[in-house]
Amino acid sequence: MKLFDANDNILKTIQKNEIANRFAKVFSVDVLVKGSTILLLPVYLHLMTQEEVGTFNYIFAFIQTMTTVFIFGLSSAQSKLYHEYKETERGQLLFSTNLVLILFLVFVLFAIYVFGLDVRLINFIFEYPIPYHSYRLPILLALITSVGSYMLFNYLLTSEKIRRVQLYNLLRMFISNGFVIGILYFSKSDKILTRFITYFVCESLLWICFLIGYVEQFRFIVDWEKIKRILSICVPVFLLSLISTIMGFSDKFFIQRKTDMSIMAFYTTGVTIASVCSLIIMSFQNIWLPIFLKEKNVKENIRKTQKMTKIIAFTLILIAIFMIIGVKIALIFNIIPTVYNDIVKILPFLFLSQIILAVNALWSNYFLYFEKMKLGAITGGFVYFICFFLNFILIPRFGVNGAIVSLLLGNCILLFVVYTVINRLYKKVLK
Repeated sequence: MKLFDANDNILKTIQKNEIANRFAKVFSVDVLVKGSTILLLPVYLHLMTQEEVGTFNYIFAFIQTMTTVFIFGLSSAQSKLYHEYKETERGQLLFSTNLVLILFLVFVLFAIYVFGLDVRLINFIFEYPIPYHSYRLPILLALITSVGSYMLFNYLLTSEKIRRVQLYNLLRMFISNGFVIGILYFSKSDKILTRFITYFVCESLLWICFLIGYVEQFRFIVDWEKIKRILSICVPVFLLSLISTIMGFSDKFFIQRKTDMSIMAFYTTGVTIASVCSLIIMSFQNIWLPIFLKEKNVKENIRKTQKMTKIIAFTLILIAIFMIIGVKIALIFNIIPTVYNDIVKILPFLFLSQIILAVNALWSNYFLYFEKMKLGAITGGFVYFICFFLNFILIPRFGVNGAIVSLLLGNCILLFVVYTVINRLYKKVLK
């Protein structure tokens, strides 16, 4: 009886705790959906050759990094300002935010398409030529879909529409992956383009279905004061995203220029497996950030962040250990093709790098909290420049090992600098 009573007390405590409650409702589903990429990785590795996997991962990574730029920092503005307004003004905020986004996308995509800037960029980042004329329109449409989906998902979480978040996530997991795997299995054509188009067509249809509820919240009134506030937040975030995109993509850029796509497949597969840490911290951030931004007591926020840092770090270390053991078992039984055997050697370092990056994400929230996004952009830009320099020096000489060392050193430097800057900001607030 005592055991059942203890369990009942734990359950009641979880139900009363806001973060734990959201964890049960959102976090588990969000991680399952985003983690499906890792869970289904062996399937994709068997359906595609190493060169196809390497090329697809490289293009997909390019789209993901460009998405963070094309968001224009507006998701941060939406999260930050949403709870500062009520009812009608919220609708004006949502409309103003998306109006800025649409104008930015129209201007940038028009310039890219008319002047062929994307063709020049692709020719620069690919050492080996690809049939980009076949990929061009799908890539541009994929960017629009990715940006729209990100803003929609950010709104659903910020407005705490938990059931819609769960439904949206589950549909994305089953429909997108189900169609991609089925079509890849039977397809005899270009598997890179087939996987790419199928995935983003499914994503686009789901996004449009859920977009209706988002647009219904808009109040179609242009409020210049709100636009000024939005721009004051999103411009520094955009600049940091632009810098981080260039610098953060440099490891893959130098690897594909100095090796080949089979090596790219090996490296990006390792990064994908280790990215379970990123998936977890990103999902946790979706839960944590609205609560974090609503807390006005700085001391209390610091205390909570310190506590969460310990919990997150310990949890991710345990997950890393189990994941490495799981990959080793998968290789033994050929669940993951044996050509990826050496991946076990680099996984501990990739996981360590991701854990450090996850801790950094928690502390970087304070740039938004203190409304010091310009300082955040300068801080991040300085460190990303160091990372680019490390990649430039180490990867041509040491290949994948150089990329790993650069990644680990760069994330350590980033955490040290961010924590130092935030600590100084905190002390100034207390004075």
